Amino acid sequence: MGLPDLQQRRPRQQRLHTPELPVAAQHRRRDTARDRGLQRRLPLLPGVDVHTARDETRPRLRRQAGRADPGTGTARGRLQGQTNETDVQHAGSAAQGHRLNRRVGNGEPVEDTAQAIAIQTQERWEANADYWVKVIRERRDRYRTELTDAAVLDAIGPCEGLRVLDAGCGEGYLSRTLTGLGADVDGVDACQSLIDAASAHPSPEGKARFAHATVDDLPFADGTFDLVVCNHLFSHLPDPTDALREIGRVLKSGGRLVLLTLHPCFYVEHSERGSAQSVPAAQYFSSRGIDQRFLVDGLESPAEVTSWLRPLEFYAGTLRDTGFVIADLREPHPSEGMMRDDPWWRKGFPTAMFMLLIAERR
Repeated sequence: MGLPDLQQRRPRQQRLHTPELPVAAQHRRRDTARDRGLQRRLPLLPGVDVHTARDETRPRLRRQAGRADPGTGTARGRLQGQTNETDVQHAGSAAQGHRLNRRVGNGEPVEDTAQAIAIQTQERWEANADYWVKVIRERRDRYRTELTDAAVLDAIGPCEGLRVLDAGCGEGYLSRTLTGLGADVDGVDACQSLIDAASAHPSPEGKARFAHATVDDLPFADGTFDLVVCNHLFSHLPDPTDALREIGRVLKSGGRLVLLTLHPCFYVEHSERGSAQSVPAAQYFSSRGIDQRFLVDGLESPAEVTSWLRPLEFYAGTLRDTGFVIADLREPHPSEGMMRDDPWWRKGFPTAMFMLLIAERR
């Protein structure tokens, strides 16, 4: 998915256009006409599921509204002020339906479930499916085609003969690439339309297998895979704990997980006062989500999606608690030559935006 242009602009008040929500979640709609105070810009990136944290002191989730803003071909998220912020606090367990206590708009607390959020996420991706197929197959997202794809493939290394799961496969481009490198690949995604597009795509290198499934409920036996790849998936999981547990289940002992996601430390917030060099601590130590539309190479997505950021200690602790050992942490970034010779990269990559984790199943 596209990344944000961090160019400063004077803040302006906008009305968010949110796709129709399931009945259980309709109360989430927010009216930005109530917005007041300083509106600040929080650029949000791309790259699908839901669940509970690993212990009783669950991370605070802060969900903030935003949308794409036409411009240079990148996605944007916007903080809309205190009135539009939604604080989400985990207050339940799987047996209790993953209750989420939310405080929206007028400050009245409402109760929602992770199931409703999962339904909303899937509906939004269904609405964006044709858009996303076009972006990927026309190679419009330079962040992927020139940067993160190469980083993921380098982390995977030789894969001939390996059984690989592409978790959150989208329209299947990475699955096709790995099949061409000799891997035996299964791809899963929660969006049926993207799975249909992946299954219908002709592949001269051989066909990967695609299934409609969520990452916290995989249709595979224990110990099936040598490698699981999550490419831009985890920024769309409000809490990936159960997904990691399920990934650990289907991995063989000693199998590897390659996980590329947004960098939580340096996703910089801009305002009229200038720019910070890192995310403010109050935001960083919360798990926070931002609703945004994608704007990639001049194409704006029909529907918003929510991107979630969470602190590094969450990843380290949750991977440990779900049976993984972190083997490497990388931060994909443009080369000196790319930054020197291409103004697009100088403008579009002002600080670290991605992190890539390589973990092994114990």
